[in-house]
Amino acid sequence: MTTQARFERQLPAVLEDLYLGPTPDYRDEVLAAATARRQRPAWTFPGRWLPMDITTRTIPVVRLPLRQIAVVALLIALLAAALAVYVGSQRHLPAPFGPARNGLIPYIANGDIYVGDPVTGTTRLLVSSPRGTNPFSPGFSPDGTRLAFFREVPSASAVNPPADAYVVRDDGTGLTRINASPFKRVVVARWTPDGRSLAVIHTVDGINQVDLLDADGVRPPQRLDAGARADSIEFRPPLGREIVFRALVGLKYGLFVMNADGTNKRTLVPPTHPVDVDQDLNGIQYSSDGGRIFYQRWFPDSIQLWVMNADGTDAHEFYPEAGPGWDGVAQLSPDGNWVAYWHVIEDGRAKQHVSVVRADGTGPIIPTGPDLTGNSGFLWSPDSTKILMSNGSNPSAFLLDPAGGPWTTVPWRSDLDLDWQRLAP
Repeated sequence: MTTQARFERQLPAVLEDLYLGPTPDYRDEVLAAATARRQRPAWTFPGRWLPMDITTRTIPVVRLPLRQIAVVALLIALLAAALAVYVGSQRHLPAPFGPARNGLIPYIANGDIYVGDPVTGTTRLLVSSPRGTNPFSPGFSPDGTRLAFFREVPSASAVNPPADAYVVRDDGTGLTRINASPFKRVVVARWTPDGRSLAVIHTVDGINQVDLLDADGVRPPQRLDAGARADSIEFRPPLGREIVFRALVGLKYGLFVMNADGTNKRTLVPPTHPVDVDQDLNGIQYSSDGGRIFYQRWFPDSIQLWVMNADGTDAHEFYPEAGPGWDGVAQLSPDGNWVAYWHVIEDGRAKQHVSVVRADGTGPIIPTGPDLTGNSGFLWSPDSTKILMSNGSNPSAFLLDPAGGPWTTVPWRSDLDLDWQRLAP
């Protein structure tokens, strides 16, 4: 017999003894403590009212879609590359005023319009014109992207024939006539600073009018001032919101200013000299910052270069030390530092050359270029390092050094209407 069998026979007696054993003295206190708190309600157990597969669901582990991420990254890289190519292909444009990079110089030869590089001497045909149309006054827009010019319309009148206005891209494409009917006589034309329009002074029934032409030839022209009788016009830097112009009032010249839309016309210099003194108040130019206006004044013994504030105040001779003779046709360097102008010395024969002076009127006069006679024209290069000059008695145009150094020539002949393309710095 084993010990386990004996224990099994004795187990009932042991249990009976335990059951009948004495009751502990602390039984009543235990029961009182157990019944003092109410049992938790059954509805508070989620298993009573939610499926247990919800209450016990584990949080899933998200697996990274590596293939999709790679595709998205590739698309982003392609878009970035395409954006870089697009931005790089966009042409950067210069501001309408201030320094710019030198571009090409337009000129007319054999009735066609060419552009030439003054550094390399290379030229190319830009616009071929029908024989007998005689283009004139080519000029680039301030942003350098388009060229405006005029073509004579064949007419029975050999003197001052009518003309049409054209605009063409700087690569020779997109030639567009922008006026509805020919101008009987073109006086002068200026691009608006934004390059969207061309301000043209032309004669209607013997009276000069100022019309604003859409450079795309879409919008109808806008007449700025029907009674202006203007013969010169300049837009004020740096925003081009004002225009200064010389005009005839009562057969006398005066200087006036108006908003670029033709409103708010004001007088800067009252009309004083009659029409036969056509050099008085001529050659108007704004300073590069738009704060001053340069112009000519006529006197019986001389013509002087004068300057005044843009509002007409503080008018005075610009450089009194120049002495007697003729000083005028001021051209302001794009960087605003220098003024170039004609300085004619009377010493028994008329000698004229371009002189350069600091824009504040200090320092010496710097003569540059050859002594010339006859009609001449000149203008600054966009980067302010050269002066382009043309003379009616010479076959070539000159490139002058503003510091007074040696000058060179360009291998083509230019008309007096000079221009130089502006490119982004």
